[in-house]
Amino acid sequence: MNIKMSDVAKAAGVSLATVGRVLHNNGYVSEDKRREIERIIKEMGYIPNRIAQGLKSSRSNIIGHLTLFNTNMQFKEISSAVNTAAASSGYHVLTLTSHMGLGEEEQQINDLIGHRVDGVIITSYHSISKDLIGRLIENHIPVVMIERTYDMPMVDRIVVNDRASSLGAVQHMLQKGHRRIGFIGSKLSHQVEEDRYAGYLDALSEAGITPHKEWMQVMPEYSIEAGRMAIDQLLRAGQPPTAIFMTSDIYACGVLQVLYERGLRVPDDLSLIGYDNTLSALLSPPITSVGLPFKEIGDHALQLLLQRMNDQAALSSTIGIDPFLMDRHTVREWTGD
Repeated sequence: MNIKMSDVAKAAGVSLATVGRVLHNNGYVSEDKRREIERIIKEMGYIPNRIAQGLKSSRSNIIGHLTLFNTNMQFKEISSAVNTAAASSGYHVLTLTSHMGLGEEEQQINDLIGHRVDGVIITSYHSISKDLIGRLIENHIPVVMIERTYDMPMVDRIVVNDRASSLGAVQHMLQKGHRRIGFIGSKLSHQVEEDRYAGYLDALSEAGITPHKEWMQVMPEYSIEAGRMAIDQLLRAGQPPTAIFMTSDIYACGVLQVLYERGLRVPDDLSLIGYDNTLSALLSPPITSVGLPFKEIGDHALQLLLQRMNDQAALSSTIGIDPFLMDRHTVREWTGD
């Protein structure tokens, strides 16, 4: 049976307007009457028609979230934080997750426009072009980008201070006495990867250390197999690193597999630091990792979107996010050469 708002009003002996004030928590209704109406709503199983409400208010109360599938769980954590922040402000989130190389970007943008979303958050989805983002702006749909971003008018951004956090992670190794510090990272095709690599180089340079090419492995992708291949090469070096900084926890999975197979222990034989603080907590041993404040990212993204909804012509805003080092003691004191 399709229960209507008028059925609730009739059962409660009140007007439609009074039921509306209870549903929207807007306007005065005595506490006793409010409780009675809420009881009747629950007993009758009335579900408000959100689509109809959105048409009346010209708002859908839906936020689109575009992201990529990621085995490292970083985007999952950001998605969860966005959902929590949106719910606290009365919004639902329509999340569309893509896999690289499938060419889904244009259809996803069209789907969000068709759903009349009130705004769109894009997390590290670098294959979405500026033209597609421009299509959202043309349809008066505010956009906030997280991590991999564009500098565009009327598009707000949340950027992670990857260079400084990578610098700090490697400095942690230096403070423990390590001088031969290896690097495992992805190809330098985007600013995120460039910044993490630059932070590694900055730390060595400040310590007066010239990095050896045999200490560095730049891999074509983020994967467990890439981590296995990288550590295999690093262990073959004439003077292998005593510590390794990895720009993703996913690499650590492969690295630990190879170390286990060869009877090497962390941190006794090799010190490790990962990045993202996601899978790192699940490994054996759990490893030190650079973590992102996911709740802070979600809160900032929602706040920027709400501000843009209220003033779409405002100048673009950029918020910098400072990661933290989650120390799980996988960098040992080093007193050797």
